[in-house]
Amino acid sequence: MGYLSCKAESSVATIDQSQKKPIKIKEFQYSDLENATNGFSDQKLLGKGSHGLVYKGVLSSGRLVAVKKSTLINRPPSSPYSNNEVDNEIEILSQLQSPCLVNLVGFTASPASNRLLVVEFMSNGTLYDVLHSSSRQPPNWGRRIRFALQTAKAIHGLHSLNPPVIHRDIKSANVLIDRSFNARLGDFGLALRCGGDDYYSTPPAGTIGYLDPYYVTPDNLSTKIDVFSYGILLLEIISGRKAIDVGYSPPSIVDWAIPLIRRGRIVDVYDPRIEPPKDPRVRKHLAVIAAKCVRSCKERRPSMKEIVESIGELSKSIPLHSWNGISKPCAMIDTIGGGNSGRWNSKPSSSGNQFRRVYSDLGLRTNLMELMTGNQEEEDGENLAGKVHSCRRSSRRSLKPPMEEGE
Repeated sequence: MGYLSCKAESSVATIDQSQKKPIKIKEFQYSDLENATNGFSDQKLLGKGSHGLVYKGVLSSGRLVAVKKSTLINRPPSSPYSNNEVDNEIEILSQLQSPCLVNLVGFTASPASNRLLVVEFMSNGTLYDVLHSSSRQPPNWGRRIRFALQTAKAIHGLHSLNPPVIHRDIKSANVLIDRSFNARLGDFGLALRCGGDDYYSTPPAGTIGYLDPYYVTPDNLSTKIDVFSYGILLLEIISGRKAIDVGYSPPSIVDWAIPLIRRGRIVDVYDPRIEPPKDPRVRKHLAVIAAKCVRSCKERRPSMKEIVESIGELSKSIPLHSWNGISKPCAMIDTIGGGNSGRWNSKPSSSGNQFRRVYSDLGLRTNLMELMTGNQEEEDGENLAGKVHSCRRSSRRSLKPPMEEGE
Protein backbone atom coordinates (compact mmCIF):
# COMPACT_ATOMS: atom_id res chain seq x y z
CA MET A 1 0.00 0.00 0.00
CA GLY A 2 2.98 2.27 -0.34
CA TYR A 3 3.88 2.32 3.34
CA LEU A 4 7.34 3.06 4.65
CA SER A 5 9.92 0.36 4.05
CA CYS A 6 11.90 -0.99 6.97
CA LYS A 7 15.67 -1.26 6.97
CA ALA A 8 15.85 -4.02 9.54
CA GLU A 9 19.56 -3.71 10.27
CA SER A 10 19.31 0.01 11.02
CA SER A 11 16.39 -0.49 13.38
CA VAL A 12 18.50 -2.19 16.04
CA ALA A 13 20.50 0.86 17.11
CA THR A 14 17.84 3.55 17.25
CA ILE A 15 17.88 6.26 19.92
CA ASP A 16 15.16 7.77 22.07
CA GLN A 17 16.07 11.39 21.36
CA SER A 18 14.15 12.77 24.33
CA GLN A 19 16.13 10.66 26.81
CA LYS A 20 19.35 10.27 24.81
CA LYS A 21 19.60 6.55 25.45
CA PRO A 22 19.38 3.55 23.12
CA ILE A 23 16.08 1.79 22.56
CA LYS A 24 16.87 -1.89 22.86
CA ILE A 25 15.38 -3.71 19.89
CA LYS A 26 16.39 -7.33 19.50
CA GLU A 27 16.79 -9.27 16.28
CA PHE A 28 15.36 -12.76 16.80
CA GLN A 29 15.86 -15.96 14.88
CA TYR A 30 12.65 -17.27 13.36
CA SER A 31 13.19 -20.64 15.07
CA ASP A 32 13.46 -18.95 18.49
CA LEU A 33 10.00 -17.42 18.13
CA GLU A 34 8.62 -20.62 16.68
CA ASN A 35 9.75 -22.39 19.86
CA ALA A 36 8.43 -19.56 22.05
CA THR A 37 4.92 -20.04 20.64
CA ASN A 38 4.97 -23.85 20.52
CA GLY A 39 5.08 -23.77 16.73
CA PHE A 40 2.41 -21.07 16.57
CA SER A 41 -0.09 -23.43 18.11
CA ASP A 42 -3.78 -22.58 18.35
CA GLN A 43 -3.47 -22.74 22.13
CA LYS A 44 -1.14 -19.72 22.02
CA LEU A 45 -3.33 -17.67 19.68
CA LEU A 46 -4.34 -14.36 21.25
CA GLY A 47 -6.26 -12.88 18.34
CA LYS A 48 -6.06 -11.34 14.91
CA GLY A 49 -4.33 -8.03 14.23
CA SER A 50 -4.47 -5.73 11.22
CA HIS A 51 -1.86 -7.71 9.33
CA GLY A 52 -1.91 -11.20 10.76
CA LEU A 53 -2.28 -13.42 13.80
CA VAL A 54 -0.99 -12.61 17.29
CA TYR A 55 0.42 -15.35 19.53
CA LYS A 56 1.47 -15.45 23.15
CA GLY A 57 5.13 -16.37 23.45
CA VAL A 58 7.60 -17.15 26.21
CA LEU A 59 11.20 -16.25 25.37
CA SER A 60 14.13 -18.34 26.59
CA SER A 61 14.64 -15.69 29.28
CA GLY A 62 11.13 -16.38 30.58
CA ARG A 63 9.73 -13.06 29.37
CA LEU A 64 6.16 -13.06 28.08
CA VAL A 65 5.70 -11.39 24.69
CA ALA A 66 3.19 -11.13 21.88
CA VAL A 67 4.37 -12.38 18.49
CA LYS A 68 2.71 -11.06 15.34
CA LYS A 69 2.80 -13.42 12.38
CA SER A 70 1.69 -12.11 9.00
CA THR A 71 -0.87 -14.14 7.11
CA LEU A 72 0.05 -12.35 3.87
CA ILE A 73 2.93 -14.50 2.72
CA ASN A 74 4.84 -14.37 -0.57
CA ARG A 75 2.84 -11.56 -2.08
CA PRO A 76 4.48 -9.38 -4.75
CA PRO A 77 5.84 -6.09 -3.36
CA SER A 78 3.36 -4.12 -5.47
CA SER A 79 0.43 -5.96 -3.90
CA PRO A 80 -1.76 -3.82 -1.62
CA TYR A 81 -1.76 -6.82 0.72
CA SER A 82 2.02 -7.25 1.02
CA ASN A 83 4.05 -7.29 4.25
CA ASN A 84 4.61 -3.54 4.18
CA GLU A 85 2.38 -3.08 7.24
CA VAL A 86 4.74 -5.24 9.31
CA ASP A 87 7.77 -3.33 8.07
CA ASN A 88 6.00 -0.04 8.70
CA GLU A 89 5.22 -0.97 12.30
CA ILE A 90 8.87 -1.88 12.88
CA GLU A 91 9.97 1.39 11.28
CA ILE A 92 7.69 3.48 13.49
CA LEU A 93 8.06 1.64 16.80
CA SER A 94 11.83 1.20 16.54
CA GLN A 95 12.07 4.97 17.03
CA LEU A 96 9.54 5.32 19.84
CA GLN A 97 9.14 4.02 23.36
CA SER A 98 6.60 5.13 25.93
CA PRO A 99 4.63 3.70 28.87
CA CYS A 100 1.47 4.60 26.93
CA LEU A 101 2.39 2.52 23.86
CA VAL A 102 2.64 -1.21 23.22
CA ASN A 103 6.39 -1.09 22.66
CA LEU A 104 8.47 -3.07 20.19
CA VAL A 105 10.68 -5.80 21.68
CA GLY A 106 12.19 -7.11 18.45
CA PHE A 107 11.66 -8.76 15.08
CA THR A 108 13.07 -11.33 12.69
CA ALA A 109 15.09 -9.93 9.80
CA SER A 110 14.44 -13.02 7.71
CA PRO A 111 12.67 -14.54 5.99
CA ALA A 112 11.52 -11.16 4.69
CA SER A 113 8.41 -12.76 3.18
CA ASN A 114 7.23 -13.79 6.65
CA ARG A 115 8.83 -11.38 9.09
CA LEU A 116 7.75 -11.74 12.72
CA LEU A 117 7.14 -8.84 15.04
CA VAL A 118 7.61 -9.10 18.82
CA VAL A 119 5.88 -6.58 21.11
CA GLU A 120 5.14 -6.29 24.81
CA PHE A 121 2.54 -8.70 26.18
CA MET A 122 -0.61 -7.07 27.52
CA SER A 123 -2.20 -9.42 30.01
CA ASN A 124 -5.68 -7.88 30.17
CA GLY A 125 -6.55 -7.97 26.49
CA THR A 126 -8.00 -5.11 24.50
CA LEU A 127 -10.26 -2.23 25.42
CA TYR A 128 -12.77 -3.82 23.03
CA ASP A 129 -12.77 -6.92 25.25
CA VAL A 130 -13.10 -4.87 28.42
CA LEU A 131 -16.09 -2.92 27.08
CA HIS A 132 -17.96 -5.61 25.18
CA SER A 133 -17.18 -9.01 26.69
CA SER A 134 -20.25 -10.52 28.30
CA SER A 135 -18.05 -12.49 30.71
CA ARG A 136 -16.49 -9.35 32.21
CA GLN A 137 -17.99 -6.89 34.62
CA PRO A 138 -18.46 -3.53 32.89
CA PRO A 139 -15.72 -1.11 34.00
CA ASN A 140 -16.77 1.75 36.26
CA TRP A 141 -16.49 5.42 35.28
CA GLY A 142 -13.24 6.05 37.06
CA ARG A 143 -11.58 3.34 35.03
CA ARG A 144 -13.29 4.36 31.77
CA ILE A 145 -12.18 7.96 32.11
CA ARG A 146 -8.69 6.70 32.92
CA PHE A 147 -8.66 4.66 29.71
CA ALA A 148 -9.95 7.64 27.72
CA LEU A 149 -7.29 9.95 29.19
CA GLN A 150 -4.41 7.51 28.73
CA THR A 151 -5.35 6.86 25.11
CA ALA A 152 -5.69 10.58 24.45
CA LYS A 153 -2.22 11.18 25.92
CA ALA A 154 -0.75 8.46 23.71
CA ILE A 155 -2.23 10.00 20.56
CA HIS A 156 -1.23 13.51 21.66
CA GLY A 157 2.33 12.25 22.15
CA LEU A 158 2.42 10.94 18.57
CA HIS A 159 1.04 14.20 17.20
CA SER A 160 3.58 16.20 19.23
CA LEU A 161 6.59 14.53 17.61
CA ASN A 162 8.61 16.39 15.01
CA PRO A 163 7.48 15.40 12.45
CA PRO A 164 4.13 14.13 13.82
CA VAL A 165 3.01 10.51 13.54
CA ILE A 166 -0.58 9.85 12.47
CA HIS A 167 -1.82 6.47 13.68
CA ARG A 168 -4.76 6.13 11.22
CA ASP A 169 -6.28 3.12 13.01
CA ILE A 170 -7.45 4.32 16.42
CA LYS A 171 -10.06 1.85 17.69
CA SER A 172 -10.85 -0.08 20.85
CA ALA A 173 -9.27 -3.27 19.48
CA ASN A 174 -5.95 -1.42 19.14
CA VAL A 175 -5.96 -0.14 22.72
CA LEU A 176 -4.37 -2.82 24.90
CA ILE A 177 -4.70 -3.11 28.68
CA ASP A 178 -1.59 -4.05 30.66
CA ARG A 179 -1.38 -5.92 33.96
CA SER A 180 -1.79 -2.68 35.94
CA PHE A 181 -4.92 -1.84 33.93
CA ASN A 182 -3.27 0.97 32.03
CA ALA A 183 -4.39 1.60 28.46
CA ARG A 184 -1.64 1.30 25.82
CA LEU A 185 -1.98 2.22 22.16
CA GLY A 186 -0.78 -0.45 19.75
CA ASP A 187 -0.81 -1.70 16.14
CA PHE A 188 1.08 0.85 14.04
CA GLY A 189 0.75 -0.98 10.72
CA LEU A 190 -1.13 1.90 9.10
CA ALA A 191 0.75 4.74 10.83
CA LEU A 192 2.42 7.47 8.81
CA ARG A 193 5.08 9.97 9.77
CA CYS A 194 4.23 13.37 8.32
CA GLY A 195 6.34 14.51 5.39
CA GLY A 196 7.96 12.52 2.63
CA ASP A 197 6.51 10.91 -0.46
CA ASP A 198 4.40 8.31 1.36
CA TYR A 199 2.61 10.94 3.39
CA TYR A 200 1.28 12.54 0.23
CA SER A 201 0.75 9.40 -1.86
CA THR A 202 -0.51 6.70 0.51
CA PRO A 203 -4.21 6.03 -0.13
CA PRO A 204 -6.80 6.28 2.64
CA ALA A 205 -7.11 3.24 4.89
CA GLY A 206 -8.50 2.42 8.29
CA THR A 207 -11.34 0.57 9.99
CA ILE A 208 -14.94 1.08 8.99
CA GLY A 209 -16.86 2.66 11.82
CA TYR A 210 -13.85 4.64 13.06
CA LEU A 211 -12.62 6.12 9.78
CA ASP A 212 -13.32 9.77 9.04
CA PRO A 213 -15.81 9.73 6.11
CA TYR A 214 -14.12 12.85 4.69
CA TYR A 215 -10.74 11.13 4.46
CA VAL A 216 -11.15 10.06 0.83
CA THR A 217 -7.87 11.19 -0.78
CA PRO A 218 -4.26 11.44 0.45
CA ASP A 219 -4.66 15.23 0.51
CA ASN A 220 -7.25 14.90 3.30
CA LEU A 221 -4.74 13.30 5.68
CA SER A 222 -4.03 15.23 8.90
CA THR A 223 -3.83 14.66 12.64
CA LYS A 224 -7.58 15.42 12.76
CA ILE A 225 -8.15 11.98 11.19
CA ASP A 226 -7.01 10.47 14.49
CA VAL A 227 -9.15 12.98 16.39
CA PHE A 228 -12.26 11.74 14.55
CA SER A 229 -11.42 8.11 15.36
CA TYR A 230 -10.79 9.03 18.98
CA GLY A 231 -14.25 10.61 19.12
CA ILE A 232 -15.77 7.30 18.05
CA LEU A 233 -13.68 5.52 20.67
CA LEU A 234 -14.85 7.95 23.36
CA LEU A 235 -18.49 7.38 22.39
CA GLU A 236 -17.80 3.65 22.66
CA ILE A 237 -16.33 4.09 26.15
CA ILE A 238 -19.27 6.24 27.25
CA SER A 239 -22.06 4.09 25.82
CA GLY A 240 -20.65 0.57 25.96
CA ARG A 241 -21.90 0.24 22.39
CA LYS A 242 -19.79 -0.90 19.43
CA ALA A 243 -18.77 1.57 16.72
CA ILE A 244 -20.90 -0.35 14.24
CA ASP A 245 -23.53 -2.77 15.50
CA VAL A 246 -26.09 -4.09 13.04
CA GLY A 247 -28.22 -5.22 15.97
CA TYR A 248 -29.28 -1.61 16.43
CA SER A 249 -30.93 0.97 14.23
CA PRO A 250 -29.10 3.05 13.26
CA PRO A 251 -26.08 0.72 13.45
CA SER A 252 -23.54 3.58 13.52
CA ILE A 253 -22.70 4.90 16.98
CA VAL A 254 -22.40 8.41 15.51
CA ASP A 255 -25.81 8.36 13.84
CA TRP A 256 -27.34 7.12 17.11
CA ALA A 257 -25.50 9.18 19.75
CA ILE A 258 -25.03 12.62 18.19
CA PRO A 259 -28.74 13.39 17.66
CA LEU A 260 -29.34 12.47 21.31
CA ILE A 261 -26.54 14.77 22.46
CA ARG A 262 -27.85 17.60 20.29
CA ARG A 263 -31.31 17.24 21.83
CA GLY A 264 -29.85 17.32 25.34
CA ARG A 265 -30.68 13.66 26.08
CA ILE A 266 -27.20 13.09 27.49
CA VAL A 267 -28.10 10.33 29.95
CA ASP A 268 -29.56 8.22 27.13
CA VAL A 269 -26.09 7.95 25.58
CA TYR A 270 -24.52 6.41 28.69
CA ASP A 271 -23.97 2.68 29.17
CA PRO A 272 -27.22 1.31 30.69
CA ARG A 273 -25.34 -1.51 32.44
CA ILE A 274 -24.02 0.86 35.11
CA GLU A 275 -25.17 4.11 36.66
CA PRO A 276 -23.99 7.18 34.72
CA PRO A 277 -21.50 9.56 36.39
CA LYS A 278 -23.25 11.42 39.21
CA ASP A 279 -21.73 14.77 38.33
CA PRO A 280 -23.86 16.30 35.51
CA ARG A 281 -20.86 18.35 34.41
CA VAL A 282 -18.86 15.16 33.80
CA ARG A 283 -21.76 13.53 31.96
CA LYS A 284 -22.33 16.52 29.73
CA HIS A 285 -18.76 17.41 28.88
CA LEU A 286 -17.59 13.87 28.11
CA ALA A 287 -20.39 13.60 25.56
CA VAL A 288 -19.66 17.06 24.15
CA ILE A 289 -15.94 16.28 23.76
CA ALA A 290 -16.82 13.17 21.76
CA ALA A 291 -19.29 15.14 19.62
CA LYS A 292 -16.72 17.82 18.83
CA CYS A 293 -14.17 15.18 17.79
CA VAL A 294 -16.47 13.84 15.07
CA ARG A 295 -17.48 17.18 13.57
CA SER A 296 -17.73 17.08 9.80
CA CYS A 297 -15.39 20.06 9.44
CA LYS A 298 -12.00 18.77 10.56
CA GLU A 299 -10.63 22.27 11.19
CA ARG A 300 -13.24 22.71 13.93
CA ARG A 301 -12.35 19.50 15.73
CA PRO A 302 -10.28 19.98 18.90
CA SER A 303 -6.61 19.02 18.99
CA MET A 304 -5.49 16.06 21.06
CA LYS A 305 -3.78 18.52 23.41
CA GLU A 306 -7.12 20.21 24.10
CA ILE A 307 -8.77 16.82 24.60
CA VAL A 308 -6.10 15.73 27.10
CA GLU A 309 -6.53 18.97 29.05
CA SER A 310 -10.33 18.70 29.08
CA ILE A 311 -10.55 15.03 30.11
CA GLY A 312 -7.75 15.59 32.62
CA GLU A 313 -9.85 18.26 34.29
CA LEU A 314 -12.94 16.05 34.28
CA SER A 315 -10.99 13.17 35.83
CA LYS A 316 -10.43 15.30 38.93
CA SER A 317 -14.18 15.22 39.55
CA ILE A 318 -14.28 11.45 39.84
CA PRO A 319 -14.15 10.18 43.45
CA LEU A 320 -11.01 8.20 44.25
CA HIS A 321 -12.95 5.06 45.20
CA SER A 322 -14.38 4.86 41.69
CA TRP A 323 -10.88 4.35 40.27
CA ASN A 324 -11.02 0.75 41.51
CA GLY A 325 -8.11 1.29 43.85
CA ILE A 326 -5.88 2.77 41.17
CA SER A 327 -4.58 6.13 42.36
CA LYS A 328 -1.61 6.67 40.06
CA PRO A 329 -2.37 8.96 37.16
CA CYS A 330 -1.27 7.98 33.69
CA ALA A 331 2.39 8.72 32.99
CA MET A 332 2.70 11.76 30.78
CA ILE A 333 3.65 11.03 27.23
CA ASP A 334 6.00 13.96 26.60
CA THR A 335 8.94 11.56 26.63
CA ILE A 336 7.47 9.36 23.93
CA GLY A 337 10.30 10.03 21.55
CA GLY A 338 11.57 12.92 19.94
CA GLY A 339 13.18 15.39 17.87
CA ASN A 340 13.42 15.37 14.17
CA SER A 341 14.80 12.01 13.24
CA GLY A 342 15.25 13.06 9.65
CA ARG A 343 13.70 11.80 6.46
CA TRP A 344 12.42 8.28 6.65
CA ASN A 345 13.22 5.65 4.07
CA SER A 346 10.17 5.62 1.89
CA LYS A 347 9.10 4.40 -1.49
CA PRO A 348 6.10 5.60 -3.46
CA SER A 349 3.57 2.94 -4.24
CA SER A 350 4.33 1.12 -7.47
CA SER A 351 0.94 -0.49 -7.61
CA GLY A 352 -0.59 2.13 -9.85
CA ASN A 353 -4.28 2.30 -9.13
CA GLN A 354 -4.32 -0.94 -7.15
CA PHE A 355 -5.22 0.90 -3.97
CA ARG A 356 -7.15 -0.66 -1.11
CA ARG A 357 -9.40 2.19 -0.14
CA VAL A 358 -11.57 1.81 2.90
CA TYR A 359 -14.43 4.20 3.41
CA SER A 360 -16.60 4.69 6.45
CA ASP A 361 -20.30 4.11 6.23
CA LEU A 362 -21.04 6.77 8.83
CA GLY A 363 -22.59 9.05 6.25
CA LEU A 364 -21.80 12.63 5.26
CA ARG A 365 -24.08 14.72 7.46
CA THR A 366 -22.78 18.21 6.92
CA ASN A 367 -24.39 19.75 10.00
CA LEU A 368 -24.16 16.71 12.25
CA MET A 369 -21.59 18.29 14.55
CA GLU A 370 -22.86 21.86 14.71
CA LEU A 371 -22.82 21.48 18.45
CA MET A 372 -22.55 24.36 20.87
CA THR A 373 -21.67 26.89 18.16
CA GLY A 374 -24.11 29.60 19.16
CA ASN A 375 -21.70 31.20 21.63
CA GLN A 376 -18.02 31.21 20.73
CA GLU A 377 -17.01 32.61 24.12
CA GLU A 378 -18.67 29.63 25.77
CA GLU A 379 -16.61 27.23 23.66
CA ASP A 380 -13.41 29.09 24.41
CA GLY A 381 -14.25 28.94 28.11
CA GLU A 382 -14.44 25.16 27.88
CA ASN A 383 -10.91 25.11 26.42
CA LEU A 384 -12.05 22.77 23.69
CA ALA A 385 -12.62 24.60 20.47
CA GLY A 386 -9.58 26.84 20.32
CA LYS A 387 -9.38 28.99 17.28
CA VAL A 388 -12.32 28.25 15.01
CA HIS A 389 -11.44 28.13 11.34
CA SER A 390 -13.97 29.05 8.73
CA CYS A 391 -15.71 26.04 7.30
CA ARG A 392 -18.26 25.87 4.53
CA ARG A 393 -21.46 24.28 5.74
CA SER A 394 -24.44 23.15 3.75
CA SER A 395 -26.74 24.13 6.61
CA ARG A 396 -26.72 27.46 8.44
CA ARG A 397 -29.11 26.39 11.16
CA SER A 398 -27.59 27.29 14.51
CA LEU A 399 -27.91 24.97 17.46
CA LYS A 400 -28.19 25.87 21.12
CA PRO A 401 -25.83 24.34 23.67
CA PRO A 402 -27.23 20.97 24.74
CA MET A 403 -28.68 20.68 28.20
CA GLU A 404 -29.67 17.53 30.01
CA GLU A 405 -33.29 17.04 30.76
CA GLY A 406 -34.05 18.33 34.23
CA GLU A 407 -31.08 20.74 34.37
